Amino acid sequence: MIHSAFRTIIFLGLLLVCISGCDQSGRATSDSPSQISASERQQLLDAAARAELESLDSKPPAPNITLTTPSGWSKTETRALPPADHGFTVAYEHDSGLAVTLYQFTRGHNSISNDVNSPLLKEEMQHAKKGIEQAVQLGYWQAAKETEFKTVKLGDSEQQALWSQFHLTVDDMILASDIYVWAQNNTFFKLRCTSRSEDIASNQAALDPLLTALGSPAATAK
Repeated sequence: MIHSAFRTIIFLGLLLVCISGCDQSGRATSDSPSQISASERQQLLDAAARAELESLDSKPPAPNITLTTPSGWSKTETRALPPADHGFTVAYEHDSGLAVTLYQFTRGHNSISNDVNSPLLKEEMQHAKKGIEQAVQLGYWQAAKETEFKTVKLGDSEQQALWSQFHLTVDDMILASDIYVWAQNNTFFKLRCTSRSEDIASNQAALDPLLTALGSPAATAK
């Protein structure tokens, strides 16, 4: 269920948001990321453990958008990210079993453009891609390959977001992992969902109402 899987979600979220360095080259993650040494692997694990401990001592900030729960969806309470990120993570689950993780954070920036072409937003997408590469290096997935990258709207809303889809290999099964990155109210938002590749169409139909709600003006927290 959603709570039993939350620890793994937290760890992977720390990789996607808090731990990984930004790949400034802009290249897509390959299906065979470069290998890391045992000491480098331990450094990543230690960094994630430290970040998790820091987050346990932190209070999550107030949401800058309404954390809506459309019909068929449930969610956890917000959980703080490390203080330097000034944000939180919240896990959603659909009745179909589709799991989604939403992150809100600022990294200490006082001014964040809503423009999807802004350097800061592009940097955040590269940060997420690097996190996926590191998850492969740590053995969470056997391989990862970016299959699509473009600007999209969140569901039926007018909110634009950077979107990337990866195909992840786990025990010879292919999973589709989607990452959405956007900004509102001087705040970054990052949403990630993963499903079996053959379930993409049905899961997108379940996901769209949540994306629409999060991207609509009515979702802006007062």
